[in-house]
Amino acid sequence: MKYYTLFNVILLIFVVTSCNHKKPFNQPVLITAAYDTIIQVDSKVMMEANHLIYGVNVLDTLDFSLKKDNNQDDFINAQQGFKNDSLIVYVDVNNANFHTHEINISELSPPPPPSFYIPESQEYDKVYRDSVFLEVMEKNKIKNKQRLKKHYNTLPVFIYNQSDNNRVIVPSVINGELYIVVEALDKNNQWKPIEYNKVPRRICISDFEYYQLKPKHVMVSSMLKYSGDYKTKLRVKVLNDQKLYYSNQFNGSINYSQFDTIQAVNDRNTWFSDTTNQTHSIKKKLIFLDF
Repeated sequence: MKYYTLFNVILLIFVVTSCNHKKPFNQPVLITAAYDTIIQVDSKVMMEANHLIYGVNVLDTLDFSLKKDNNQDDFINAQQGFKNDSLIVYVDVNNANFHTHEINISELSPPPPPSFYIPESQEYDKVYRDSVFLEVMEKNKIKNKQRLKKHYNTLPVFIYNQSDNNRVIVPSVINGELYIVVEALDKNNQWKPIEYNKVPRRICISDFEYYQLKPKHVMVSSMLKYSGDYKTKLRVKVLNDQKLYYSNQFNGSINYSQFDTIQAVNDRNTWFSDTTNQTHSIKKKLIFLDF
């Protein structure tokens, strides 16, 4: 009888544990791309958030070795479909062999600016100008190819549309990707950011397209799989149309110093200190997605 009771207890624990780790939707198969090296991030400082979009409207499989398909069905101009009751954010911690490139477009060299002033005595050398432009673009192409082979240990981040209607995902005005930061529990059991958004002083916003997420499809991004001497729980925070979503909580490791704000954050808090100014207020909130 005692063994039977013990068996029931063990079975109950197994069932509860299995339920807690149940995935909220069928996740697509992720096929990682070729790489030269995989880097494990062991940061001692708060990192800049850089969460790329690798796929939109993924259903069954996403092959990272294929060029990102800019399908027009993935985009929409009109601000419609902002019903925010149907998105699920999920971090897959069980994909132990996942790795991605983390290229930031701001790291690439911009092409040379156009010459607005040309002395009358000097003709505009269009051939030279074009050659300089092509040289910069060729260097960026080589640099981009090299960085595509430099991968990091990461975790897949899924944004799933569980509704029967299309939903709109607003791209970041900072880099055109996603509004995401990673948070962790500190020693006081408080959620604190370990990443920040590098919000510029001036943001030039022209007409841009929104992502359109189809029903029962996912958008695929990633987060760095941090390591460190402080074991804690982590989660991902996502902003969409001024509404926050939080992912599942999961175990991980960081360095406690990642909670400390760095000079780049302090500078932005100074720049956007006038919270009576609506633009300043929004920009300050964007640093840690404090909406």
